[in-house]
Amino acid sequence: MATAHVLIADITGSTSLYDRLSDQDALAQVSAILAQMRTIIEDNGGHCVKSQGDDTLSFFTDAASAFSAAREMIQADWGEGLGVHAGAHCGDVLSQDSDIYGDAVNTAARLAALAKPGEVLIGDTVFEQLATPLQALFVSMGGVKLKGKRNATRVHSFAVSDLSTQTVLFGMKDSPIGPRTESAVLTCGSEEWPLLDGESVMVGRSSDCQAVLEHPWVSRKHGVFELRSAQLEYTDHSSSGSTVITSGGQEYTLQRRSMLLSGEGMVLVGTRDKTVASSIIRYSTNDLVPD
Repeated sequence: MATAHVLIADITGSTSLYDRLSDQDALAQVSAILAQMRTIIEDNGGHCVKSQGDDTLSFFTDAASAFSAAREMIQADWGEGLGVHAGAHCGDVLSQDSDIYGDAVNTAARLAALAKPGEVLIGDTVFEQLATPLQALFVSMGGVKLKGKRNATRVHSFAVSDLSTQTVLFGMKDSPIGPRTESAVLTCGSEEWPLLDGESVMVGRSSDCQAVLEHPWVSRKHGVFELRSAQLEYTDHSSSGSTVITSGGQEYTLQRRSMLLSGEGMVLVGTRDKTVASSIIRYSTNDLVPD
């Protein structure tokens, strides 16, 4: 198996395009965009394995080239309300029958699906190989539990728009770097999920989540709690958002953003209605006290 930087880029808005135009005209426009995306890939030293439907699958020999191609695609003005979102990951790939397979391909696909229009999400395997000036362009999303992955994947976001549409990290006002947390407990009704360092709990409607909340306003994979480097972090991945309420009564609205948590409080998942107990995840941290 060979190591490669895999990039999957997907066109956003093509469904509405087919609604506005005839199937033939919409297909012609999408095909023209895919052709331009293949040209961008090749101009950046990549190899386009295939383009089908609304996306392209390609690979590169280095992280900078993969990001350069993704950046050019998401920044392009494709017209007709169309955009591109992308995901990139580095790892071993297997080439067979003019296609590539492997964990890097699967992870890049998960990241592309999670990315918003005009955004590229990359895993640590790509991020760590970028030069410092390029790394500075990204915002950390923290650990994200992707389908099929045993451990959370560290994900970083670069978006065309301003930081309000990216995921940024919030610290508690009275403790910018947060206390050191030894363990944490999450509860919802009679359900309980203990967390030790390195562990995470995904919240959402999907049966793949550890904390399943079956409400229409909850996304399939709405958000994730992760205890990492002695800090509890909650990251919202949804379009409807979450509301964090601390024990002191402070409220923070998160939408595709992260926040460090400490002490006790609650996260209202997909709603701001405090009366819907089955949509509230309560958290409690066991913080280390300095000598």
